[in-house]
Amino acid sequence: MTEQTQDPAVVNLVDAGVPADQGLSALGMLMQLAGNVLAAYVALITFTLLFEMRGAGGSETLWAFLILGLSIGRSLLQRSAGSTLLYGDPNIQGGRMRGVQRYIKFALAQSLLFALIFKFKFDAPTKVTFALFLGLALWPSLLAGLLRLPRFKRFNDDLPLTEDKGFEGASILMTMLGLCGVIATGTALVILFQMPTRELQHGASVVLILSLCLLVVRSIMHVQAGVSGLRETSVDRSVELAARYANFGVIAAFCTGGATALWVMSSAMNVAGLAIVCGMCWMLLAWPMIIRRFFSDRQFADLLAGDNAPVHRRAPDAGATWLGWFLIAHCALMMSFILPQLIMGLDGGGGGFGGRGGAMGLENMMSVFGQTGFRSVWWSIGLYGLQGWAGFELVRMSAQSKTISSVFGIAGIAITLYINWPLLQMLKHTGGRLTESAVMFGPLALAMVIPVATLVLVNRKIAPTAQARFRSKT
Repeated sequence: MTEQTQDPAVVNLVDAGVPADQGLSALGMLMQLAGNVLAAYVALITFTLLFEMRGAGGSETLWAFLILGLSIGRSLLQRSAGSTLLYGDPNIQGGRMRGVQRYIKFALAQSLLFALIFKFKFDAPTKVTFALFLGLALWPSLLAGLLRLPRFKRFNDDLPLTEDKGFEGASILMTMLGLCGVIATGTALVILFQMPTRELQHGASVVLILSLCLLVVRSIMHVQAGVSGLRETSVDRSVELAARYANFGVIAAFCTGGATALWVMSSAMNVAGLAIVCGMCWMLLAWPMIIRRFFSDRQFADLLAGDNAPVHRRAPDAGATWLGWFLIAHCALMMSFILPQLIMGLDGGGGGFGGRGGAMGLENMMSVFGQTGFRSVWWSIGLYGLQGWAGFELVRMSAQSKTISSVFGIAGIAITLYINWPLLQMLKHTGGRLTESAVMFGPLALAMVIPVATLVLVNRKIAPTAQARFRSKT
């Protein structure tokens, strides 16, 4: 009888320097956040349109509500896909990736249907139709292409828990989003304090100021929890600060909603105003609830495992893959605005976008993200192209990822300053008026957060992790 020997199976290891889940937990959290915020925003538009078009019949109104309804459904499906990717869903057969695949198919179909309705029902020009389709289909197409890479196919059935449970990567997201919150709420508070004293003494104004102060404190706690997760060696301390932020964030969201409701009632209460309050509360509640579930789920899993719980250590990437997914997602968001703008011929070529029909709406939308239209749109395209490349290299944790990310950080700072240089020149003529200075400086500061944070995060000194090396025989 011949004894049959079997070679040991080859272990399917992840690439060197990347966490066990290839950073897909970051994708799950970002999809949840984007799905909640976009669903709330489109629902707000729907309610506003509903009350503005009362008594106006016609098929155009029905088609408009169909478009908005599909958009809300797409956003809710994106939120569900992110949740399924992180935590699974017994009602969805086919593994963790099934929810993301379902979202991609629905999003592409919704983008096509959106463009066809605009083309044949609202008689939109072909160029405008194609621009709208490209802007809507960009993110699901990019997501489909990335997830077809061999490194992600292995996670079709399950998503392993990372070495540090993903806490350091989550801290990176919390730090960057918290900084944006501090700048945005701080700018709004400065502008509000410049109102006439008589208006500030009204009860509704006082409550509104207090709610903004709560949001500033919430953002500071957000940043504190994120920074703690980046430098603390104790996981329990990071979890404690994250839970404290989540609890306070929920309280601050409801207090802000109540204050806004009082302000609406004191001015001219209507159902549309209440819809705005509900939408704002929905947006403010989204991220604290996502953070709370993420940290508590991973801590609870260890409690259930007891003595069999795995020993957690620092992830080999120190959260850099999370930063990469954030850069890719933000790049896709911005390019979904810029590419339609470019196709429709709204590039101001250095003279701004104003005065070209519907361009001003896109200009105002872009100004929220720091793109104020003082330079050619090609500067922004180059900047976000470099950002997407840096994000892709960070997700792969390639040998040149640190170099490319550093180049993006330096170039991002320089290009942002160049784009907004006329704005900086205008600051000299404000005469020290805080309102005008805050309105001008706020968007610029927001635009600087990502390149500055990327440059700092990829070059920070961290404790080295153990690495396996092969020694060649001499």
